[in-house]
Amino acid sequence: MADNSQGFDTDTILSKFRISRLQAIEIAVIAIVAVVAALIRILPLQYGAYLTAFDPLFQFRATEYVVENGYAAWWTWHDDMSWYPMGRNVANSAYPGVPFTAAFIYGIAKVFISNLTVHDVALYYPVLMAVLTVIAMYFLGKDIAGSPAGIFAAIFMAITPAYIRRTSLGFFDTENIGIFAIVLTSLFFLRANDNRNNIERRIIYSVLSGLSLGLIYASWGAAKYMTGLLMLYMLLIVASEKYDTKHLISYSFSIGLGFLVVALTPRLGPNTLLGMDSLAAFGLVVVLLVYEFVRDKIDVSVVSVGAIGIVIVAVLTVYILPAVGVQLPLGNKFIQVLNPFTSSSSYLYDSVAENHVTAWTSLFNDYGLVLALGVFGSYYSVKELDEKNLYALVFFTTGLYFAGVMSRLTQILAAPACLMGAYGVINVVQPILKPQASQTGSRRARRKSAVTGVNKRLALFFMAFMVLALIPNVTGAIKAADSPTQLASSSMSVQINGEYPQDWPEALDWMKENVGDDEVICSWWDYGYWIEAMAGKTTMADGATQTTRQISTIGKIMMSTPEESLQLLERYGADYILVFFTHAPGNVQNSWPFGDNVKWQWMVQIGELDINDYVNYTAGVYNQGFMDSTLVNLMYQFPVEGFVPAFQSENEYVLIYKIEYPETG
Repeated sequence: MADNSQGFDTDTILSKFRISRLQAIEIAVIAIVAVVAALIRILPLQYGAYLTAFDPLFQFRATEYVVENGYAAWWTWHDDMSWYPMGRNVANSAYPGVPFTAAFIYGIAKVFISNLTVHDVALYYPVLMAVLTVIAMYFLGKDIAGSPAGIFAAIFMAITPAYIRRTSLGFFDTENIGIFAIVLTSLFFLRANDNRNNIERRIIYSVLSGLSLGLIYASWGAAKYMTGLLMLYMLLIVASEKYDTKHLISYSFSIGLGFLVVALTPRLGPNTLLGMDSLAAFGLVVVLLVYEFVRDKIDVSVVSVGAIGIVIVAVLTVYILPAVGVQLPLGNKFIQVLNPFTSSSSYLYDSVAENHVTAWTSLFNDYGLVLALGVFGSYYSVKELDEKNLYALVFFTTGLYFAGVMSRLTQILAAPACLMGAYGVINVVQPILKPQASQTGSRRARRKSAVTGVNKRLALFFMAFMVLALIPNVTGAIKAADSPTQLASSSMSVQINGEYPQDWPEALDWMKENVGDDEVICSWWDYGYWIEAMAGKTTMADGATQTTRQISTIGKIMMSTPEESLQLLERYGADYILVFFTHAPGNVQNSWPFGDNVKWQWMVQIGELDINDYVNYTAGVYNQGFMDSTLVNLMYQFPVEGFVPAFQSENEYVLIYKIEYPETG
């Protein structure tokens, strides 16, 4: 018999921690899914422990700086290795979310792993965030449509190729936190509006929703999407006559706390709150407050029409005003995301492949069956439209839209597609999970049941088909992960003698050992982060350079004659110039499309030079301007006065020249 002398029942307390067999199975399944998600994402390790792409190298440098100098140092960090000779005010040009969280994880893990390095944390950070996102997706799916939906949502998130590419080993970038925080914000926001929770829990979830929104803003440039999603959802809640005071509370806390983080983030700051989008988010709070006082005195249908009208006017404004030449105060990049039909006036912006409109074939390759199931789930969401289904529907449709207008934003679709795909699966297999309906009753009732239900044999067939259809997703997931990082393959997708070329790692090692700490390297901006982070040397430009004039000048340096280039280089005091020329081994005439040999056209246009001086597209021939350019002379290693060969990699892909300026006297 339990001893109650201390005022409590031990058995009662322990019973709260007991789980049912079904719960144990769920936990086991999610644990397996999380492990599979991690194992898929660490496949690139077999090719070497390298960070990938370009931006992750800056995040690595920033994390090192925070670890060595403390969090407060971020606000005063002026990086002299970037954007030479001006340097870079990091706090005003970078988001602190990834470096701060990675430094925090490093501080904790270092206690248990004495030989841990910041580079180790940077390598595995995206894998960790992917696992946490998979778990968060389980809870989001479970809250919307039950445990089976949560499990399927987690499975889809674990094996979706589009999401794997941004969370595999070494992809240490803003999307790691961005997608995770989007899922968290959605989860907490919906729980803040769940009638099953009391007012205290709703407020707690509202606060967590706001902090999660703030985490997105402190980490990712796509954070405005989440604010827009919440605004649109609130307007549709009013339009569908589902509005209640709880919505005002959750929305106000979310926006208020999220924008508090915005004000405290140096890159954004208080001025961001004066932007048109931020004022609209605040304005909606005011509108809802007014509605709270008058909704008992006016016809709800009138308010519904008004809410729909606001949405329609907003959409028309984004599409019509730019078409007639009226510039919206939202920033060119943001406008191009909202309205892909607006043209860009920046060659630098257009030169980045991720800024291009997404090919639909690419979208289907990335999501496969999950996207098709998402469409099916959308149908059932409309059919059974409640508050949670409405959110999932808006989440999916907006995610699909933005994924279609810009390649980089395909990541935004990951969470809603997996969520809606899971909802679609559950509605297909639901008849199998239900007991067999009684065949008694009137003939009309039996006919009605047959019409409104789904044939069970058909459902079983569909499940078998779904398993087979998921095979391309799984193989695509493995293929997306089972490839070397860009550094491990020298930014090339071909093998030479069965191995990926190591030209870039060789070049970075050489620069680290042979280039002086006070010397400056000129290269195309793509490679700036690699040189700064891995070689520890100063560059003239990188992926975050905000002074377009600087990159324009580098374009002119590369595509002008050597004499003109030397004059420009001397203004900056550059000591070395680097070119990246990819070609078949031993055959420079057979070029491969990976290096500066395919980027030269952007150099010409960004450098504000006349492309017709370099190529005749009609005749399909290069003009004299191309043949005389510094880039071509250096790529083909022609003897050029003022440029002395200093290093060539094993396959002669990375070429570095010491610059010798003519003596003036």
